[in-house]
Amino acid sequence: MRKIQYYKSMGCLKKKIFILFFSIAAFAFADENTIELSLEDAVKSALKNNVSVKQSEISLDAKKRESDYSWNSISPSISGTGRYSKNIPSSSSDDKASLSAGISLSATLSPSVYTSAKNAELSYSQQQLSYQNDLRSVELDVRKNYYSLLYKIEEISLKEKSLETSKNQYESNLAKYKRGTLSRLDVLSAQVSYQNDQLELKSLNAEMENSIASFKRLVGLPQETKISLSGSFENILNLKNISIEGMELNSFSVESLQKQIDSAKNSLLASRFAAYGPSLSASYSYNYSSIDGGSNWDDNGTLSLQASIPLDGFLPWSNSSLNVQSKKDSVKSLELELEDAKVSLEVNISTLMNKINQCLENISLRKNSIELAQTTYEMTLESYSHGTKDLLSLQTASDNLLSAKVNLISEAYNLICAVLDLENAAGIPFGTLEN
Repeated sequence: MRKIQYYKSMGCLKKKIFILFFSIAAFAFADENTIELSLEDAVKSALKNNVSVKQSEISLDAKKRESDYSWNSISPSISGTGRYSKNIPSSSSDDKASLSAGISLSATLSPSVYTSAKNAELSYSQQQLSYQNDLRSVELDVRKNYYSLLYKIEEISLKEKSLETSKNQYESNLAKYKRGTLSRLDVLSAQVSYQNDQLELKSLNAEMENSIASFKRLVGLPQETKISLSGSFENILNLKNISIEGMELNSFSVESLQKQIDSAKNSLLASRFAAYGPSLSASYSYNYSSIDGGSNWDDNGTLSLQASIPLDGFLPWSNSSLNVQSKKDSVKSLELELEDAKVSLEVNISTLMNKINQCLENISLRKNSIELAQTTYEMTLESYSHGTKDLLSLQTASDNLLSAKVNLISEAYNLICAVLDLENAAGIPFGTLEN
């Protein structure tokens, strides 16, 4: 009998060991398939795999090709010809076939060659700037979405703690009700609060799943990939002040307008060349022919040179002259737009700095609010335990504490978004002001 019990106990022990081993293996396998992403890891992944970044790279490569071969307008045009003719049927025995072969080259040189090459160079430069801005836009989106996920994680964590508290309160009230020391109304009230917390937590989890799916798409990760975030709001909550004094500003809007002005000036020069600039054309053709079926051959070549000077530009009512004036107006308009963009940048930076300073003040106040809410909740809980406070007062104190904690994280999220917007507007590398 003892041997049977021994074998049974050994069988149960083996079963437990197997279950434990299987659980550890499953946990390890799950960890292997979960990618832990830091903020910088997410940025690197997005800059490598994001679709819009790849599209921008294609556009940049196309502009580079155009710039590299912008001189092709001065490349000579070459053509070759061959001809064979014979009367069928022949009218006489002396009717011979006619043969000929030739080659021709032609080229045109005009001042527009310079402006065309310059325009291709400026277009490539503009695309480089646009490409860098696309990278910054993607990085800005990644950083904001990363912190948004961190905020949601904190919000879910706080709601889970609130749910645990409301669950314990409900179970405690139910036990008191069964002992006859608490009314059924208090039990029902605690149950409603507990169920509401459950519904809110499910809603937050659903929002979190949607946000994670969008974030994976943004950083270029497969949807089946499991990720975890290693960041926190600790550094953000400890920020004391933010300043960009002494930093070099590189606004995309200002730089883009400056390049547009350079392009407009080149376009003005091109219109002036078209109105006043001379052009030179050269061509050479060589022909080798026979009219007696190839018995005798003749060859000859022709060289021609031509120079032309347009005169329409000297007539103020001509299209060429009007086009020059129109290009001048475009340059002046862009210069005014550039000055306005510089003023707008100053206003935008000032607005963001005010928002940042306000967030810093709010964070300090939110921290104090949490301390007060925590003290109030503890005092209310003690009073409720002694029967001097009702359940509604306790639930209100608990809600206020949760709200204070959520508001602090929300303020930290608002602060980091304002800091990122400031870095983006000023053209400062992301992460500079956070450190």
